[in-house]
Amino acid sequence: MTGNNRLFVLIALFLVGMLVLGLLAIGGVVIFGTINRAQQAARPTPTSTLAVIAQATPTFTSTPSPTPSPTNTSLPTATPTKVVQETPTPTGEETPTPPAPTSTPVPGATPAGEETTPETGIGGLGAALAAIGLAGVLFIARRLRTAS
Repeated sequence: MTGNNRLFVLIALFLVGMLVLGLLAIGGVVIFGTINRAQQAARPTPTSTLAVIAQATPTFTSTPSPTPSPTNTSLPTATPTKVVQETPTPTGEETPTPPAPTSTPVPGATPAGEETTPETGIGGLGAALAAIGLAGVLFIARRLRTAS
């Protein structure tokens, strides 16, 4: 191999080794983290060993209260209420009042009171396409470098 190719291979091997070490470290954290959580769950909780002094506990006793005597109350009476309102008939002299403005919902906005997490990031498909694109750039750059 020539000097440039040897340097490229050494750098590539170093980066692959760092990737493998990182993956092993993540796996170790996951494995040892679950073991540690299992040990903490199995560990008995500490309790105090102080002698409990017997104390007299107060008991609740109800005292009878006099029951109020019933009073003579009147029954409710029906009161006439107007259910339907009359609408005034417009005459030619009055100017019509425009209806009160109402709020128009904005497309894409969430109503007040409803909170959602906004969609951010490129997602799984976008990340896969970016990885394929970067790998393509790597191979094309390598071909152009070896051709010249």
